[in-house]
Order: sequence, then C-alpha cells, then structure tokens
Amino acid sequence: MIRTGKRRALRAIGLASALVLAAVATENRAWAWGHTGHVTIGEIAAENLPWQIKAMLGWQSDTAISEWNAELDVSKGAGQTHDFERDPGHYIDIDDSGKVLGGVDFNVMPVSRRDFDTALRAGGQTQYSAGYLYYAMIDGWQQVRMDFAWMRALTVGLRTASNRADREFFQTQLELRRRLLLRDIGVWGHYVADGSQPMHVSVHFNGWGNYPNPNNYTNTPIHAPFEGSFVKSFVTERAIRAALPRYRDCGCQIEQRVHDYLQATLGTVERTYQLAPVSNNYTTPAPAAVGFVTQRVAAGAAEMRDMVIDAWKSSADWTVGYPAIKVSDIESGKVKVTRDSFWHD
Repeated sequence: MIRTGKRRALRAIGLASALVLAAVATENRAWAWGHTGHVTIGEIAAENLPWQIKAMLGWQSDTAISEWNAELDVSKGAGQTHDFERDPGHYIDIDDSGKVLGGVDFNVMPVSRRDFDTALRAGGQTQYSAGYLYYAMIDGWQQVRMDFAWMRALTVGLRTASNRADREFFQTQLELRRRLLLRDIGVWGHYVADGSQPMHVSVHFNGWGNYPNPNNYTNTPIHAPFEGSFVKSFVTERAIRAALPRYRDCGCQIEQRVHDYLQATLGTVERTYQLAPVSNNYTTPAPAAVGFVTQRVAAGAAEMRDMVIDAWKSSADWTVGYPAIKVSDIESGKVKVTRDSFWHD
C-alpha cells in the first residue's frame, strides 16, 4: 500500500493540497505486495502447515487462506471511516534511530495501541500517522489462538457427546468455527505479509525521503513496482518455495516474535535501496534484485506459517467459555464438556 495520501501531506503542505493529493492517491492506489504477492504468501504458508493443523482446517483450506490474505486490500475503498481506521494497520514508520516517527522506541513498545497512541501524541503524532502494524499482527494472532482453542474444545465435545442434541450442537459450532478460523488466519496473515516488505516498516517508504542520505539513495517512488509488478513479473512460486526457511521456534511471547520479525525486515531497508539502481528502480529483472525480493516474499510466508503453528501450540494452554475452562483440561478428560458448558447465559 502506497502511503502518499492525506496523513503525510497534512504535515508538509497543508490541508488544501492534501485533499488534492489524497484524491490522486486513491485513483492510483498500489497495494502491499500486490494481489499476486499476498495470495502467494497465503498459499505457501498454508500448504506448509503441519498435518495436525491442516486436518483441523479441512479440505481446500489452502485456497481459502490464500484468497483471504488479499482481503484487506480488496476491501479498500469501502468508505472513509473504514479506510482511515484500517489503512494505518498495514505499516509502521520506524526511523534510522529505531524510533517510531522519532518518538516511541521500537525496542520498548507499549502493551496496547491505546498506550502507543498516547505516547505518540505527546510528541505530536498518533497511531494513525505512525502506523500500527506491530499491534495489528499481535491482535490478529491472539484471535487466531482463541479460534484454535475453541476448535480443540469443540472437537473433544463432539467426540465425547453422549446424546444427539449435544452432537448436533458441537457439529454445528465446529463448522462455523472452522470457517471463521480460515478467514481469521487469512485476513490476519495479510499483516504478517506486509511485515516482510521493507518499505512497510520504515520512514523510507517510497523513496529515501527528506532524511540524511550519504549514499545518495533514490527518491524515485519505488514502493509500487517493488511489491507489485516486479513480484508478478519476475518472482516465481518455485523460487519462493526454494527460499522458504524451516520453522523457527523463537521460544518467546508473541510480542517479542513480532518485534524481532519487523526488526529483521527493517534491517533490509538499505539493501532495498542499494538494489534500486541495478534493477532500474525495480522495473527490470536484475538477478540480485529478483533474489532479494524473492527472499522477502519467502520471509513473509515463513513467518505466517510459523506464527500459525505457535498459535496452535499456545491454544492448548488457553481457556474458553465463562467460567473459563482450560483447553488442556478438556483434552485430557479432566473436564467433561457438554453444550451447557458454553454460552449458558
């Protein structure tokens, strides 16, 4: 997603000019990784999940997840309230000192978007000017973990049901939850994919910009060709699969995992600009540029796969219902669940 619209223009040239630029940006919107990149990332992530997860997700889950991965771009243009709230979730602007728009230290992120926004406002910025990709990824992962927790609990409920009413209840709930889980993984995975695109985590989001530039990196708008036409024309699924790293168990909380992932992507920003001249600003298939962009797409697919696996693992220790019941207690048989165990008002 090119971020050349209202929020940055307001800081530079005033409201009247910003409205003109926003209209132009809307007509020429380029989306994060493009439709091709997002669908490919979702597909490769889904097809590389362990069999235990794939069995839970069901038939044709790869196709569903891959298509849902593009949904946050497909839904753009629904209206100003919709877009102004959601668009900043696709990026986070970290500067060369490791600060989010010169304010919040990315190594010490507040626990919530609310606290992040409060801290930014003290420096004259907001979550909407800085972007909140970090929180969008954590928020979505926590929902996927909860979805897995419900699936596990309901699966046991169906297996141990002692009467027809309970069996029908659990079967219906399982199918509804399965569909919801597919959508939640796919839509949230869009943010994970965005996190592998270097210009989605940097103030250098579409040309180096008005920052110290001793290496004379380009100010040409390279964001759209990098993530769109270059991927579609020159990056192959075969090469992405070959570049896919193995599952990485970070042994950490999701907040740390997301930080480390985005920090690693931030570390590739300079390489992005170093390769711009040799690829004619990402319009011709210079081998080094093709290899680099392929690795970035593969990084998004791998991280999405790994985070889904982590959510599934963590769901065993999570709770469902009210009063809360631990999933591991249900799976071990310590707690016998019936339809009255959940949503009994």
